[in-house]
Amino acid sequence: MNSNNSDSKIIIITGANSGIGKATAVALAQQGATIIMACRDAQRANDALNEVIAASSNRTVEVMPLDLASIDSINTFAEQFQQKYDHLDILINNAGIVPIKKELTNDGLEMQIGVNHIGHFLLTKLLIPQLKAANQSRVVNVASMIHNIGKIDFDSFQGDKPYNTIKAYGQSKLANILFTRELAKRYASVGISTYSLHPGNVGTSIMGRGIIARTAYKILGGFMSHKRGARTSIYLATAPGIESLSGSYFNEFCKVKKGSKISRDLALAEQLWEESEKIVATSLAMA
Repeated sequence: MNSNNSDSKIIIITGANSGIGKATAVALAQQGATIIMACRDAQRANDALNEVIAASSNRTVEVMPLDLASIDSINTFAEQFQQKYDHLDILINNAGIVPIKKELTNDGLEMQIGVNHIGHFLLTKLLIPQLKAANQSRVVNVASMIHNIGKIDFDSFQGDKPYNTIKAYGQSKLANILFTRELAKRYASVGISTYSLHPGNVGTSIMGRGIIARTAYKILGGFMSHKRGARTSIYLATAPGIESLSGSYFNEFCKVKKGSKISRDLALAEQLWEESEKIVATSLAMA
């Protein structure tokens, strides 16, 4: 696996219909990979699909529907992927949302922890057999420097506590990093390496498309281009010889960073894994 040749690699990218996800899809499609754009909004995904194909001249790109706010949808996606592909080289858990007001997933979880963490946790777990079947597969989790203000409050996962947008986002991004560390520990022996990253202060639609949401994101510093913001995701998906760094957190310059003290709490990472498994237990039992 190297930065100039992703030919024949099978890659899933969640949230690939816009922003960093679409830029990542274009770059990896240009390298010859088979790209599965896992997206919720079918119309926007199909529009993005045409853009990715046009920009890459690669027709081995497809859309598969995935709503990370629905455990049923995640199960269906995994089943459909497994019916078509016998292995998975790279899973890029890129999708993320930041609702201004409290929302719940289809399964009654607070939306940010539900989509940004639990949805990706379940997706990854369901695809472990395909990741194991590949030669040195990778899981890339798009986190954020906002994890530095994050704390894990398991009692908030069901949306019963007062909602604060930024605190909920910080919690979900902290969960991404803790998940990465525990995933690396549990699956290193079967050839799965995993990395988390801060993409930079990228102007995206993560907070929605309304004027209040766009203004809020600008205040948070969203100014970097999507192409620039995709750089670390692309690096972690394709760079040779980084397996020994599995479990690490990277910044927007493709450099390993410590992350917050809480993000390095391996006991908390294990506890988060176990709590996440409880939430999606029925799906995992049926897999």
